[in-house]
Amino acid sequence: MESHHKLLWTICIITLILSTTSLILLIKSNPLNALITSEQTSEPTDTSHLSYPIKSPKDRLPLQPTIKNNTKHFYLEASPIHWEYRTNQYLVAWAYNNQIPGPQIRVTEGDHVKITLKNSLPVPTSLHWHGLEVPYTQDGLPGITQQAILPNQTYTYDFIAKPTGTRFYHTHGSVHGDEAQQLDMGLSGAFIIEPKKEKQQNKNNPITTNINQKPYDKEYTLLLDEWEILPDGQNAANPIKTTNAKTSAANTNTHSMNYNLYTINGRAFPDTEPIVVKENDKILLRFINVGTSTTHPIHIHGHSFKIVATDGNPVPLNAIITKDTINIAPGERYDLELIANNPGIWITHCHELHHADAGMVIPLIYEGYNINLSSMKNTNTISHDKH
Repeated sequence: MESHHKLLWTICIITLILSTTSLILLIKSNPLNALITSEQTSEPTDTSHLSYPIKSPKDRLPLQPTIKNNTKHFYLEASPIHWEYRTNQYLVAWAYNNQIPGPQIRVTEGDHVKITLKNSLPVPTSLHWHGLEVPYTQDGLPGITQQAILPNQTYTYDFIAKPTGTRFYHTHGSVHGDEAQQLDMGLSGAFIIEPKKEKQQNKNNPITTNINQKPYDKEYTLLLDEWEILPDGQNAANPIKTTNAKTSAANTNTHSMNYNLYTINGRAFPDTEPIVVKENDKILLRFINVGTSTTHPIHIHGHSFKIVATDGNPVPLNAIITKDTINIAPGERYDLELIANNPGIWITHCHELHHADAGMVIPLIYEGYNINLSSMKNTNTISHDKH
């Protein structure tokens, strides 16, 4: 009897060993099961976000070219940062030269331009020149006109700057399919092409424009953007894991169009940088919608404006209209001429008021008037730390 029990125990142990071995082999042979097991048991491996630099508007630097052989050479670097979109509120963004939006590139029509991009992102990327008439080989379409720029590599674009007007530059992703995600991480900036000095207005020609007749007293370039912040404070567009999969939705593909933060030049109200004017100033406002999905009906309080250029192209004199609200779709640009003839404290904002509530408001203040913007802070705003 005792030998019989020993035999049964031996058979049970062997059966258990074989079952366990079979289960291990099954997991190893099925990548899906292995992925699930890994996600459920492993700790996050990427902590690089902890070393991203903290940047705010005070860190912005103008972009100056080096000039050699009549060529203007600009240098850009795309890299991750913690961007302060409101005072002491941050999000992980991907930025050109450590600033949101990227630094303005300003040249004259006909300039020979070279722009070198260093990719310090964790993923491949590219650079597209929106509204510029460049050779197709310089258009920045990964997989079509160039190979995507790999991490830690550089790529130089080479073209003649044309035509005159308000243009911009932005990522076109690493492949067809992730451009929106990279753009929602913040990769864009203004590209302004000024007219040649010899271009004079012909006052006898009714189809010429007045955009260059009188120099403007002040000029502001205003980039409109949108962001999705998750409940734990992370940027939903960020493809890099920063927290444990068991405790954060940020490890899944949560990038969507559920935007809940809207910025002007990378800042949300009441910390948007104000438009400051003097009475009787002639102001040029260049609006650029660098967002991926959302149209913004921009309204200026207390003033009307003339639309003097659309998508960088001058409007003929006999076609100029006066408005106080204008719809700006993704990728569109409008140049607005405003005469500062109504002194006081005003705002310019998106009249899709959910967007205004979520940050897309900028003060327009006449010199001699003061405003305490800190009193306008929304105490219900979610406080986002440096995720």
